[in-house]
Amino acid sequence: MTDAEPMADDEPADAPATEPAEREPAQDDPAQDDPAERERHATNLELYLDLVFVFAVTQVAGFLAGDLTWGGVGRGLLLAWLVWWLWSQFAWLGTAIDLEQRSVAQLLVLAAVPPTLLMAVALPTAFTTGARQFAAAYLIVQLWSLTIQGWSLWGDRANRIAWLSYAPLAALAPTVLLVGAFFDGRARVIVWTVVALFDVGAALMASRGGSSGRTSWRIDPVHFAERHSLFVIISLGEVLVAAGAAAAVAAGDDLTLTVGVGLVAAVSVACTYWWVYFAFVPRASEWALRRAQGADRGRVARDLFTFGHFPIVTGIVLYAVVAKHLVGAPYEHLHTADLAVLFGSVLCFVGGLLNLQYRNVHQLAPERLAVIAATALWCALAGPVLSAMVVVGGIAVLFLAMQTITLRRLDRRAAEQAAST
Repeated sequence: MTDAEPMADDEPADAPATEPAEREPAQDDPAQDDPAERERHATNLELYLDLVFVFAVTQVAGFLAGDLTWGGVGRGLLLAWLVWWLWSQFAWLGTAIDLEQRSVAQLLVLAAVPPTLLMAVALPTAFTTGARQFAAAYLIVQLWSLTIQGWSLWGDRANRIAWLSYAPLAALAPTVLLVGAFFDGRARVIVWTVVALFDVGAALMASRGGSSGRTSWRIDPVHFAERHSLFVIISLGEVLVAAGAAAAVAAGDDLTLTVGVGLVAAVSVACTYWWVYFAFVPRASEWALRRAQGADRGRVARDLFTFGHFPIVTGIVLYAVVAKHLVGAPYEHLHTADLAVLFGSVLCFVGGLLNLQYRNVHQLAPERLAVIAATALWCALAGPVLSAMVVVGGIAVLFLAMQTITLRRLDRRAAEQAAST
């Protein structure tokens, strides 16, 4: 199948029909016009900056674990979005300029590390005593990131227009965040929710001129897809950290069989999350981005990655909360709040995959829809009567079955297309 041929109505899941490397790139693919955009990968500087966000994700997971009320989870998800959005600004910056070659840009990005770490440290108290410290550090990092973007892209007219369309709301959002830090209680939550809406609005504004061909954000498909896959790894790493830390606390000086069983159960489910995502989702998303042309590439990057990957990351972080509570007491029942968070984890993660699939091929895999429904029933019916280990293990079984069906359909479709060529 060539790029000019539409995908068949029964195209499996959200993956391309064949491996991207086996297909000839489109002649009008912008990635082929600029050698600097071909096969550029994440830099050591970006990986160094990611270490700060590893800590930030840990802080978000800890915040969620400490308050599993509806209000607590809502505040935790709001903080998760703020952290995700801040990280995404550096992802867009890193794909627009090559941080491996620009020594001045490297120094500018390094200057963002200390205030970003301060933001992460203040994160658990963002709704109490540390609100102003959190918001002030966030404002500094966000404005600094915008400054680096503008300085780096100003020389290119299309990129400059895109940045000017994006920057006003993007700069207003963290300013309002700081203003909201001077409010208390529900008022602060409302103001900071408006900030999240400003973030979304800024991303939408950046693409308005693209419909007329006036703007075009410079995006390297390989680099951009890899950066977001690395953040998924960061989130999965939080599951391992949460489970390991909980096991260390529960075991003390004696690693009992109970703690070991809980640890193995929690990590095994995390491995199924890894398999479901990394089997082909990064390649499919990268190929969708690679196929997009001109200004449309920015919209695809925004929808598939900046917006589309947030539910996936959120689902993994929510599972980290459940894993932390599972490890110490695998033979006991999960509390109602933990069961709700477990379902929320599957809903966000699998729902995020469905969103990517629909954006890629305008289809919804029935096995993924079935897993969401089955998880709701499993948590409601089995959760109150079965042990935490069995309930969480059931999610792993559902994921394994779902992914097996998806991959078999993908293999069958690829074999049919290979036979027809």
